[in-house]
Amino acid sequence: MKQKFFLLVQLFLASAMTSAIAQSFSSDKVYTIVCKPDFNTFMQDKGTGKLLLGYEVSGSLWTFEPTGNADCYYVKNVKTGNYIQACPDLEVPVDMGTTPVEYYIKGDASGGQAGENFYRMTSTDRSPNNFSDGTIGLNRAGDNTKVQGFNSVVGANQWSVWRILEVPSAKKTSLSSPYVGTDVLDGSVYLYNVESGMWLQNNDRYNPELTLQFWTTRGELGDRGLDFELIALEEGGYQIGPHYTKNNSINGDGFYFDTNKPVTSWQFTPIAVDGITNAYTIECEFATLGADANNYLRAIDLGATTWQVVTLEERMQYVQDNASATNPIDVTFLVNNPDLSNNNERNNWVVTREGGNEQWNDFNRFNRHCQVQGSGNVNISQTGIEVPNGTYQVLFTGFYAPTGLGALNATDLNTYKTDGDAAVFAVGYANDETIKLPSVYSLEATENIANVHQKKVGDFFFPGNPDQANGSLGHRLYQSELLTVTVTDGLLTLGVKTTEGCPTSAWIGLSEVKLYYLGQSEESLTLTVDVTDAGYATFVAPMEAAVPEGVSAYTAEVNANGVTIDLTPVDPIPANTPVVLEAETGTYTFTGSKVPAVEAPTFGALTGTYSRIPAPAGSYVLQKQGELVGFFIVKEDAVPYVNANRAYLTAPSSGAKEAFYFGGDATSIQTIGNGQQTTQGAIYNLAGQRLSKMQKGINIVGEKKVVVK
Repeated sequence: MKQKFFLLVQLFLASAMTSAIAQSFSSDKVYTIVCKPDFNTFMQDKGTGKLLLGYEVSGSLWTFEPTGNADCYYVKNVKTGNYIQACPDLEVPVDMGTTPVEYYIKGDASGGQAGENFYRMTSTDRSPNNFSDGTIGLNRAGDNTKVQGFNSVVGANQWSVWRILEVPSAKKTSLSSPYVGTDVLDGSVYLYNVESGMWLQNNDRYNPELTLQFWTTRGELGDRGLDFELIALEEGGYQIGPHYTKNNSINGDGFYFDTNKPVTSWQFTPIAVDGITNAYTIECEFATLGADANNYLRAIDLGATTWQVVTLEERMQYVQDNASATNPIDVTFLVNNPDLSNNNERNNWVVTREGGNEQWNDFNRFNRHCQVQGSGNVNISQTGIEVPNGTYQVLFTGFYAPTGLGALNATDLNTYKTDGDAAVFAVGYANDETIKLPSVYSLEATENIANVHQKKVGDFFFPGNPDQANGSLGHRLYQSELLTVTVTDGLLTLGVKTTEGCPTSAWIGLSEVKLYYLGQSEESLTLTVDVTDAGYATFVAPMEAAVPEGVSAYTAEVNANGVTIDLTPVDPIPANTPVVLEAETGTYTFTGSKVPAVEAPTFGALTGTYSRIPAPAGSYVLQKQGELVGFFIVKEDAVPYVNANRAYLTAPSSGAKEAFYFGGDATSIQTIGNGQQTTQGAIYNLAGQRLSKMQKGINIVGEKKVVVK
């Protein structure tokens, strides 16, 4: 691994800065108002008649209407249309109302509370109102739930100082999505925000515009997404279940996943958006799920509130259709708890060690990592990760130190500079492939950086304790080089471990793994098909595929009578040939050599698709309705989707039926004998002679070879 030498100070100075706005506010812009000591504390109006405080909600946006007097405004809530009423006396709650009240808003430009975007607020009917001694202004009440009147003097009492930030619109003029999406349904889904191009997940990133204090158990937007369980509630709406402990619900007041508050009911409202199918807004009583201009999750409508409900099957189909060596696609969502967040019921990480001390650290709340110190034999791993076959790249965030972090020393630093990777006795691994973890000495900070690099060794600074390690890893400063692995059996094991010769004094830690899919080789293809308790499925693929054990495959055609479907056995399944599969409930794997895909491949009565599409009206889709299984007609008022590598059936309009059934007294689909008449085009033998029916041996049907045994 190459040595890396970075000047880290500028990175953190830049990330800690917030955008400045002028003291004059514009009436055509919107703002948030938060208490200076706690950027989670937003002024809000929930229609109760009082000016409240709490997590950001849909009533947390404000406008400032100039009154004509210098630095004076009417402060109006965007959601309710109410105004902040006159500033009351000491410790009296502030009212909201329909009457505009003039407020003097003063930048706190001097004293201990000075800073850009920090202001004091009082109504001009008070005396004094210039924030000299005796001024009463808006103040955070001690219970942190409401705003009150209290002493507000320049340079003192931070609870009377408010950070006012403009919140720019995130609305886009046109939208597109790589996904079709689906109807809202009970079950496991991913939620895709169209404007940002990001997924709803748990928090794993630093957000300087809002706060440093968002835990990994809070909702956020990200690249990987989290599988949520939608659960229909009796009173209407849906519980969005993240599979975290306690109430298993993304909470509308703060977006946390693991509170003991009542389950939040989220309303999915269909909306018409050009270029987007199955579009929804997602709202609860006091919050709207959306994105801001920086692609962070917000509880307010900033114009980026278009969502799609995406199934795992559709998401994986997009991955398999588009991933390549030149276009790796992030599939970290296939790993259970890839960022080691706390209270996640998916946590499949297992730590094995011989002695030593194990700790799970989340000093920086947006990051969590596992560390072991004092053991020369450590393995932090996750096994049995189900993935498509193909090539992957893995990125590990973690590092190795030869001693406890407080004991870092010049001798070990010089050894690393001399020997590099040879001085590192820990690797990240994927199945049998390994790559060295970064050394703690691979990043040399030239200055002390609080909660990141504070241990001085020679002329440089390094993480000197577990909290500083957590800060470094949270900012992803220690990342391995990419590890490449090929999966052939659909299973992946990931982890970090020590190697032979590792001293018992060593420190080893893991914060996160990222997984990228590069697709399968150009020559081969592997696809899986889930057969439900219906006992049947459809399938099509751009490859000649052997039929797995326990599965029967058939081509399908409408009988000459126009009212029944005949099934003809086929094995192997020719490329680009849609078929009906019959099997017990289970998942079956088809492999073969790839050939060019044919658009809308058709054979007999079946038409296949290589992308998820709405079934054409008047066609038939394979379904189980009650106890009946068959191909049911698609009606214009209820159009189902046909998933990629599946097929739908067409029949002559003159013989249109409600359904073609398998089995039972209502049978209208039958398996024909190998010697029976078939209506699928002309049949020839190898000599080119036209046949009246299939014969034993090789038959040529529609330029395809069909073997009859």
